[in-house]
Amino acid sequence: MKLAELRKIFEQELTPLYERVEARQHFASLCEVYFGYSPATVVLRLQESVSAEDTSTFKHHLAQLKKHVPIQYIIGKVHFASLELTVNNSVLIPRPETEELVHWILTSFPENESLQVLDICTGSGCIALALKKARPNWNVTAWDIDLDALSTAQQNAKNNNVRVDFKQRDVFSKNLPEKKWDIVVSNPPYVPEALQKSTQPQVLKHEPQHAIFVSDKNPLCFYERICDYASQQLSQYGSLFFEGHAPLMESVKRLLQQEGFSDIVLRNDFRANQRFIHASKT
Repeated sequence: MKLAELRKIFEQELTPLYERVEARQHFASLCEVYFGYSPATVVLRLQESVSAEDTSTFKHHLAQLKKHVPIQYIIGKVHFASLELTVNNSVLIPRPETEELVHWILTSFPENESLQVLDICTGSGCIALALKKARPNWNVTAWDIDLDALSTAQQNAKNNNVRVDFKQRDVFSKNLPEKKWDIVVSNPPYVPEALQKSTQPQVLKHEPQHAIFVSDKNPLCFYERICDYASQQLSQYGSLFFEGHAPLMESVKRLLQQEGFSDIVLRNDFRANQRFIHASKT
């Protein structure tokens, strides 16, 4: 079978589930992993023959895609900032929006400062590792309640030769460390459970639900707890950064105001959705 024929099969079988462009992107991602081809090279090699073994492998992955398994979990990795991260169904797939949050943090502080940084609900470790990679002089700690997620994050630290202090912590515990932080950042669970019905099947069926959804009764529960902790443990003029659900961000802003934070700034993501917020401790 030629590469062009295999690509056509992908497009025909995936277009009921994905846009044609996305189906081609998935095929190109697999070609990069198995053949080392860039998307442009795929076009140039369409008349090349594909071995029976590789054809079988691609068709297996096609079957996974038809079951809504995310392509990132199939290939087992994702590029984020300057990192290549291992991902599996114990962690959320890092999104491009979160790279914007990392960039905002990095551009908010001089490069030569040595800061104490805490990432809460770290998951794959993407935020903590990207910050530490860009600022080796920062002391970065990352918390998560899930040991499987922490194992993945630690593997990502090792693979990228980045040192972050990962700890298992339940942010709702009453015994969190009494330590002063210059930056606290979190991309916590924030999607109300009522939105499960409208969530993409790739997310709903395969990504860890406890890292996504919160009770409809109190969708701000993580923000409330982290604000409470940060109000006590941030150093003077320390900064708090959140990523969140656009319809809730005005509520997060009011919460920060009630907690006595100042210099509160809401920022849109590249899709023009209110996604990020920064506040300072006075």
